[in-house]
Amino acid sequence: MVSLQRLKTIVVCLFASFVISGLLNPIGLIGGSVAESFGIPVTIAVARFGYFTIGVFVGYIASFYIFDYMKLKNVVVIGYLIIAASIACLYFFDHFLVFTVCLFLVGVAASIQVCGASTLVSWLWDGKSRQSVLLAQDAMFNAGGIVFTAITTAFLSREFHWASTYLVVACIALLISLTAATTRIEQKHQRGSDSEIATTWNIGILTVGFSVLLFLTAKISIFIWMPQYVEQTFDAGISQSGRLMQNIFVGALGGSLIGTYIVAKIRVDYFLAGMLLIGASGMWFMLAASDLHTVLLLGYAVGASVGATFNGYMGFGLSFVQSPTHKNVAFVLLAGGVGSAIAPIFSSKIVAITGTVASALYACFIIQIIVLITVLLLAALRRHATRNIVLLGRPAG
Repeated sequence: MVSLQRLKTIVVCLFASFVISGLLNPIGLIGGSVAESFGIPVTIAVARFGYFTIGVFVGYIASFYIFDYMKLKNVVVIGYLIIAASIACLYFFDHFLVFTVCLFLVGVAASIQVCGASTLVSWLWDGKSRQSVLLAQDAMFNAGGIVFTAITTAFLSREFHWASTYLVVACIALLISLTAATTRIEQKHQRGSDSEIATTWNIGILTVGFSVLLFLTAKISIFIWMPQYVEQTFDAGISQSGRLMQNIFVGALGGSLIGTYIVAKIRVDYFLAGMLLIGASGMWFMLAASDLHTVLLLGYAVGASVGATFNGYMGFGLSFVQSPTHKNVAFVLLAGGVGSAIAPIFSSKIVAITGTVASALYACFIIQIIVLITVLLLAALRRHATRNIVLLGRPAG
């Protein structure tokens, strides 16, 4: 039987992904309401959410150092309190400066919680158990997309305040903070042996990092603009655009679960190429579709593609180095953080210049094709490197 302490620890490990999902995934649905609330264009409102994703990126960097100076338990308790307090400010203060600052603070705190949760997983589990818990984190993120999309759709259809969904996230954050405060979490110090391992850098893992950056830029842009696209193109209502996002996240959840099984059976580069091909094809057919029903169905395929590939990217990138270290892992995560941070600004600029949401989604399609070609080229490089160990690179420094 699982003890109460272990059960509470599992909650702390898993719900970090659920919380950040609740913060990130509703952006595409609430962008219009934010614009109306502040009297600004939708493109500017969506671009301002870039402060949240920039905060996420800053939080990833801070995670390298904060756990050296503070106990993980204290970081978790304080971090979730910061998230809850910042969301309360978003709800009660309709000031654009407050909006920007609080989004940044929420992004920083949320990403630190995600890193802290993964660190805790690495302390408590190993081998297949660790992989299972990490998979559960991905599943929780995708499940959060389903849950919070439904909540946001219900709130907006009833003309609730745009930050009402975030209030639900704040309540969950408070519960996690309370759970962590009453849980015995043993601080585990890093051994000095890790610092003696030389970190290897080569064109393979560096290119994978750039590929992840492009992939996350396209992924987040799709999440942001797809609801606006169906509203603009098919005159869909908030319930229909919300249904599309639910389909995308259902596909993402299914893809993240099925993908883990598939990767155990075939090479990861084959899996990535297949998923990217499905995603690019799904995006092309969505943009070419003449009816909303087809778009809604294709949402499952696009969701499965974007939801099932990040763990594959991590494994693919680390395969280019003989002895991966935490710096290699951090590099891939930071690359994804950069892509997430620039996605709202990048896609908003395209919409502002062209005047159509479809242009941003066509840009996402082109990015997916570029990423697919990159993965195929990297797969060929890895096969060549396997035959010639010299191409694996030399230890840095």
